[in-house]
Amino acid sequence: MLPVSMLNNKRLSVSPTPPYDPLYAFVRENHIAISGSGQGMLAGLTFAAKDVFKILGSTYSNGHPEWLRTHGPDDFTSSTIVKLLDEGADLVGKTVCDELCFSISGENWNYGSPLNAHDIRRLAGGSSSGSGVATAAGYVDFALGSDCLGSVRVPASYNGVFGARPSYKRVPSDGEAPYCASMDVLGYMANSPDVFRKVSKVLLGEDSTKVEFKKLLIAKDCFDVVNPNVYKDLKPAIDHIGKHLAAVEEVVVSPEGLDKWIKVFQLVQGYEVWESYGGWISKYRPRLSRGPKERLEWVSTITRKQYKEAFARKEEISQQIRELVSTDGILCLPTAASIAPLRSSPLEEINATRLLSTYLLCISPLSGIPQFTLPMILSEGVPLGLSLFGAFGSDLALAEFSATVVESFLNKDKA
Repeated sequence: MLPVSMLNNKRLSVSPTPPYDPLYAFVRENHIAISGSGQGMLAGLTFAAKDVFKILGSTYSNGHPEWLRTHGPDDFTSSTIVKLLDEGADLVGKTVCDELCFSISGENWNYGSPLNAHDIRRLAGGSSSGSGVATAAGYVDFALGSDCLGSVRVPASYNGVFGARPSYKRVPSDGEAPYCASMDVLGYMANSPDVFRKVSKVLLGEDSTKVEFKKLLIAKDCFDVVNPNVYKDLKPAIDHIGKHLAAVEEVVVSPEGLDKWIKVFQLVQGYEVWESYGGWISKYRPRLSRGPKERLEWVSTITRKQYKEAFARKEEISQQIRELVSTDGILCLPTAASIAPLRSSPLEEINATRLLSTYLLCISPLSGIPQFTLPMILSEGVPLGLSLFGAFGSDLALAEFSATVVESFLNKDKA
């Protein structure tokens, strides 16, 4: 196993040719790189974008060569990418994602699977897999992704970087591949507290909700569904965060059970994903790998009645979660159910871990509130993410709090 320091031997710069990339984070066939303005808050920083965003002069693949073949050149550039370029950051390339973004494992049998930046024997997490790997390896300072059921949060957790899933519609997602209209958001990752602060200020703008964080809400039922060692490993970080607030409380997020909530999520997501992809799949019949193929076959059977009932329940759950967090609380839970699984693990074991993770990952999309995963802890020598949630619209305040607690946690042993 190569440590990150050996793999990270070159910070990338703008080039017309695809970068040398031993971790397979970047696309090659439809590579594009653009110099930023050189002026602004992000001057001197580099970034990558998940290959689901329109960029004039290229064509996005959405993680599948047939999508690339059947779609014409991008006719404009995503406004979020334009904003980053205007603020001085350089786009050095586009990153590999899971097939049609319909997975959180980080695997892509068409373009190759990015390698975990901390342990190449382990999964990188997806679907914004390349973005997480490129950021963790130091190829770029930050990267864009999209997130419905953990597609930013999981690779951020597995690779040990900041991962942001903002409030629903907080960051413009024009020019992004169609997916799940009511829950998908544009998210981002960053490799340091300073970079996370800067990118958050540029992308999030001013908060619409004024908050005064006073209490840390530890999600007991979320910790209960994962291995007890997860809480044990994360406890030093939780205790540190608690010292920055006036009170610490245990709460139950889902009185009826997280297993009930994930079923609501799956019906809403599945119906909307099939609305986005069904016509294209029926017309072109692309070759799909086992996981996405099985999931797409299932979502094609969801009825309009099932969707409407699930969507109504989603709105009830959203209100329930927003009332729990309110404007003075920060909800705390593990980002994923475990550290990144080994690639050699039996498929049944990987799927079981994935299912447990989805119980945790459905909370933010169902409610629309912001969730940031923080790189504070190593378990068995690899990253284990801890997530903080804030009130809807409190993203910038939560980002500043998150950067501050990570900074102080990492520096406490140096004092």
